[in-house]
Amino acid sequence: MKKNWLMRLIGMSTEEAVQSQAARDVAGSLLLNITGRILQIGLAILLARILPLKEFGLFALVMSWVMVLVVPSMLGTRQFVQREIAVAKAKGQWPQVKALLRWSTVTVLLVSFMISAFAVCWLIFRIPVHHSDNLTFIVGFALLPLLALLRLWQAQLRGWGAILAGQIPENIVQRLSFGALLLAGAALLASVKMGALTALLMQGLAISFALAVTAFFKFRYLRIPSGGSPEFEVWKWIRLSSRFTLLGGLVTLNSQVGVLIVGVMMGKAATGLFSVAVKGADLLTVAFLAATTALAPRMAAFYSENRHGKLQLMLVRAYRVVALLTFPVFLLFVFAGSFFLKVFGSSFEAALSALIILSFGKFFSVLSGPNGMMLNMAGQERVTAMAVAVSVVLTVAASVVLIPLMGINGAALASTLGIVTWNVLLVIFCYKRLGIWTPVLGISLVRKKRSVS
Repeated sequence: MKKNWLMRLIGMSTEEAVQSQAARDVAGSLLLNITGRILQIGLAILLARILPLKEFGLFALVMSWVMVLVVPSMLGTRQFVQREIAVAKAKGQWPQVKALLRWSTVTVLLVSFMISAFAVCWLIFRIPVHHSDNLTFIVGFALLPLLALLRLWQAQLRGWGAILAGQIPENIVQRLSFGALLLAGAALLASVKMGALTALLMQGLAISFALAVTAFFKFRYLRIPSGGSPEFEVWKWIRLSSRFTLLGGLVTLNSQVGVLIVGVMMGKAATGLFSVAVKGADLLTVAFLAATTALAPRMAAFYSENRHGKLQLMLVRAYRVVALLTFPVFLLFVFAGSFFLKVFGSSFEAALSALIILSFGKFFSVLSGPNGMMLNMAGQERVTAMAVAVSVVLTVAASVVLIPLMGINGAALASTLGIVTWNVLLVIFCYKRLGIWTPVLGISLVRKKRSVS
């Protein structure tokens, strides 16, 4: 019996897909990510409806700074620990796993508290105490230790193989809690306009609840066999994880630089408009992030075990499905994006062109495959960091030139140029250094070239 067109495309029978643990993890991650993104968009709509446009823009600006600062707060442990735990578990090195868990938790707590305190002190000396936005930023910076620890513990769970448990707290629990608090606050403070400060306090409560759920999952899943004393290779781990610090900082800065520059150059109202366009375009990466989150530990394990053929086949199959799932959303935003923006309010339709431009960049990234994660899981963090650094410089330079000329559309175009540049570079590096072809198209040409050579 012939396979249907979808099975021919991904190269896997229906029975193989059902029996594959990787396929089940990707399917579960996809469901969680879709649910999480629906909740995220719902929260954005709720915030846009509850908060005045300038307060909504202030909330988006503060959270952008928090997302940037949480990267150095984690000292690169998020991807490093996920990779090292996956490799150590595959080799049965249980003392190594114990040491990694303890060291990363203590390190992240100390570093995140230091960066949070430094950011608050800088803010106090830099901005007058009486400034209306001062307290809002301070509350935002106070969230750093909570968010850093939440993301670290989830990475520990994913590295252990508890892929779904390592996503539920932030994707589902935190967002549901935040939404419930916003609704309760809107009902209780119906006669008073809620501001960004109140929303950030509620965000802190939601993160705390998600952190408690993550602690329960760690207790439930991380059952490490006894035996052997943990060996702490602190300086080696700091040296290796520091590569991820630079890389994570560059990637996060690249994703947030548009919002930050718009906030500086155009004010809070424009920041609110642009942040909605960014959130909309980010929906194109739901399936992509789900697959990458689920498959990252396997990328590390397969590459370390020299199972390159199986690794290549897994990537081709998974990300062709990802591209198929993403394409309808891309078409929706390009041809009917105004319907999506109207949900936030009539004033947000001004972000339509920015949404379309950003959608092209995000879809190009999906078609390029998990090039950055593949390089990271193979120990090539420096190469990834170099490519992303080029992208950040290009994005910043283009933003400074284009925003005065085109407004938020200029910021969107600058971000898209950065995304395309970074993906082209990483696809080339991944193929040249690892022999792995990450784009969803062109694998047959690569195989033909290999067979000829």
